[in-house]
Amino acid sequence: MIKNFIKTALRNLWKTKGYSFLNIFGLAVGIAAASLIFLWVENQLSFNDNFANKKDIYIVKSKQTYDGATYVFESTPGPFAQSVEKEIPGIKHAVRISWNSPMLFSVGDNNIFQNGVYADGSIADVLSLAFLEGDRKTAFDQVNNIVLSETAAKKLFGNRPALGKTVKTNNSEPFIVTAVIKDLPKNSTYDFQWLIPFKKFEAGQDFLKNWGNNSVQTLVQVEDNANVDQINKQMMDFVKHKTNGEVTFSQNFLYPMERWITYNQFDNSGIEKEGGIKNIRLFTLIAWVVLLIACINFMNLATARSEKRAKEVGMRKVVGASRKSLIMQFLGESLVLAIISSLVAILLIYIFIRPFNTMIGQDLQVNLLAPSHLLFLTTITLACGLFAGSYPAFFLSAFKPLSTIKGAKQKAGSGSLVRKGLVILQYTASVVLIICTIIIYQQIQHNKNRDLGFDKSQVLTTALQGDMAKHLPLIKNQLLATGVVQEVGVSDMSILNINSNTSGFSWDGKDPNASILIGMLRSDEGLIPALDLKLFDGRNFHQNFAGDSTSVVINEAFAKLIKKDGLVAGSIISYGEEKFTIAGVVKNFVYNNVYADPEPMLFLPMNRDNGIMTIKTKAGVDLPDAIQQIEKVIVKNNPGFPFDYKFLDDSFNNKFKAELFVQQLSSVFALMSIIISCLGLFGLAAFATEQRAKEISIRKVLGASVSGLIQMLNREFVILVAISCIIAFPIAWMIMSKWLTNYAHHIDISWTIFVISGLTAIIIALLTISSQAFKAAIANPTKTLRDQ
Repeated sequence: MIKNFIKTALRNLWKTKGYSFLNIFGLAVGIAAASLIFLWVENQLSFNDNFANKKDIYIVKSKQTYDGATYVFESTPGPFAQSVEKEIPGIKHAVRISWNSPMLFSVGDNNIFQNGVYADGSIADVLSLAFLEGDRKTAFDQVNNIVLSETAAKKLFGNRPALGKTVKTNNSEPFIVTAVIKDLPKNSTYDFQWLIPFKKFEAGQDFLKNWGNNSVQTLVQVEDNANVDQINKQMMDFVKHKTNGEVTFSQNFLYPMERWITYNQFDNSGIEKEGGIKNIRLFTLIAWVVLLIACINFMNLATARSEKRAKEVGMRKVVGASRKSLIMQFLGESLVLAIISSLVAILLIYIFIRPFNTMIGQDLQVNLLAPSHLLFLTTITLACGLFAGSYPAFFLSAFKPLSTIKGAKQKAGSGSLVRKGLVILQYTASVVLIICTIIIYQQIQHNKNRDLGFDKSQVLTTALQGDMAKHLPLIKNQLLATGVVQEVGVSDMSILNINSNTSGFSWDGKDPNASILIGMLRSDEGLIPALDLKLFDGRNFHQNFAGDSTSVVINEAFAKLIKKDGLVAGSIISYGEEKFTIAGVVKNFVYNNVYADPEPMLFLPMNRDNGIMTIKTKAGVDLPDAIQQIEKVIVKNNPGFPFDYKFLDDSFNNKFKAELFVQQLSSVFALMSIIISCLGLFGLAAFATEQRAKEISIRKVLGASVSGLIQMLNREFVILVAISCIIAFPIAWMIMSKWLTNYAHHIDISWTIFVISGLTAIIIALLTISSQAFKAAIANPTKTLRDQ
C-alpha cells in the first residue's frame, strides 16, 4: 500500500512538473531558511558550552550609583580577586584578567599582531583550557612565560613545536613559550591568542594595589553546589569593609556565564534586562513564520490544482476507495513532497551556509548525523508534510463521485474563505517584516548621520607602539610636512570609547551629597582640531602643554553642571588635593553610547607613553597615497613595527553591529517570505482562473477586452493584499514602537513608510498574479467552453 502511494505520488508530481517545482521550491526555501535560523539559535544558546565548568563560572560585576542613575561595570580593584578567594567560602578560584589588547610578536623576521590578556594561572582550570603542548601546572610559573593558542603558534612557528621557543614582544622583551592551547571556538566569549602571567602586568603598576581603582576583570569559579546568594551577600560590601568605609561607591556581585549572551544588560536602576535573548526569540519566531508561510503556500497550490484531480477522486470512490484511503493517499503524496523538499533544502543549506556565516560572523556547521540535527530535520519534514497536506487531503477526499465524473465543479464554499485567509496571513507576515526592516535601517542611518559633534571622515587611528611616544614631536612634524595630513593628535584611548571615569571631581556650588560620574580622556593639543571638535568657551591646550600641566578642557555637559550657561573657562575644579583650571569648553560630542546624550567628561594633559594617534588627512587628497606617505613616516621613526591602522568611521560603524545584524537577517528572511508568499498568490490565482474559466470565456465571447478581464481577475487579489497591508500596519507599528524605546535618539515612524511598503506589496502581488490573469484572458474561448 505504501509502495503504491509513493508510486502514485511520484507519477502525479512528474505529470505536473511546473506545479511540482513550485511546491518543492516553496517548501525547500522555507525549511532551509528555518534551518539556518535554528542553527544560529542553537549556536547562541550553546555559547560558552565549550567550558566544562560553565554552570559554576561567574564574572564579578560592580554596581555603582551616580546622580540617581545606577551603572553596572565589569571592572574590579586589583587586590579583589586574591582576597575574595581566601576570605569568602564557596569560591574555588578567582582570576584576575586584563582587558583584551593587541601585542606585536616577533620570531626572526616573522612579525604579527595578536590579541590576548594577562591572567592568573588558575584561568587554565577555570576555563578548562585544552593543552596541546606544555603542562598547565607550570605554564604560568614565571613572569616571562607565555601561553599561545594553536593558531598563534602556527603563525609564529609554522608546523614546528613551539614549546620552549622564544618570542619577542613589541620588538623588545623575550618570552618563553611554556604551553600551546587548543583554539577556543567562535561561539565563546574569550578569543585570546596569548596568555601572560598577571604578575608581569602588575609589576610596577601601583594602581593595581588600590582598592578604589576598578581596573581589571575578575573571573570566579564557585565550588560545586555553592550558595551563590550567600557569596553575593558577603561580596556586596566587600570593598567597603576592606577600605574601612572609605570606598562606598561600588557594590559587587557574581553574574553567571550562562546569562552573558542572553541577558547581560542593565537599566539605569541596575536591574537586569533582556539582551541577546530578544534576538533569539525574534528570529525563532521568524523561523516558524517562514515555515508556516511555506506550508500555507503548499496548501494553496495543492487546492489550486484540485480541479485537475476531481475526476480521479470520483473514479477512485466509484471503484470502492474509502475516504480514509483517499486521505492517506493525499497525505502520503504530501509526505513524499516534503521529503523531496527536505533533500533540496539540505542542498540549499550547504550552498548558503558559507555566505550566511560571513553575514553573522560565526562558523556554523551542518552535521546531519548529529542526533539533534537529524531529529529536527525529521520532525520538520513530517510536520510540514502532514500539516501542509492535511487541508488538501480532506478537501479533495470530500468530493462527490457522481458530480465529479459528470464534470460538475466543486463549490469552494468555506474552503475559499480559508484559502483567502491563509494568503492574507502570509502576506501580512511578509509586509510586517518589510516594514520592520525599513524602520530598523532608518534608525541605524538616523544615528549614523546625526550631529556627532566631531568629524569622523578621513580620520585614521593607530596605536602608539615601540618608541613612537618618545619621538612624537618629530613624527608630528614629518606627518604635517607630507602635505596630506591636516592635524595629528594623541590620546590614551579612542574618542569613541572613553572607559576611564571617576566621581571624585568637585567645584564651587556642587551639592556635597551629589555623586556625578565624569569621563576622563588624556590627550594633547592636537586631538581637538584633528576631530574638528568645536570650542564653546575658552581655548584648547597650549602646544607642548607649556603652562598647562594643571589645565583641563571639559565638554558642554560638564560645564552646564558647574554653571547653567556653560561659560566656565578660567574656573577651578578639584580632585582631592589637586586643583585644575578649566582652559576651555568643547561642544558636546557623542562617545561610548552612540544612542544616548553625551555625558560629562574632561580632557587631561597627555602624560603616558601608550595610547592612540589620531591623524586627520586633508580634504581632497588621494587616500591610498596619503596612507602610504603616513606609513613611511611612522615606520621610519618606529622600525620593526608594521603600520596597523583603522578608519575612525569604520570603528564608529562597528557600534551598530547588533542592529545591522538584526536588519540584515530581517531583510533576508523578509525577502524569502515575500518569495514564498508570491508562490501562494500564484497558486490562488491559478485556482481562481480555473474556477472561472467558463465565465471568462463567455465574457470574452460577449466582447470583453483582455485588459478588462485582467483587471477583473486581479481585483480580488489586490483587495486581499490591501487587507494584508491594513492588518500589517498596526502590528508593525506596535513592534517597532516598543523596539525604538531603547534609543534616546530615534526616528518618528512615518506613515510614508507604511504607504511605500503597502504599494510595494501590491505591485509585487500584481506582477505575480497578472501572469495567470493574462494567460486566462488570452485563452481561446471556444476551446475552453468545449472542454468544460
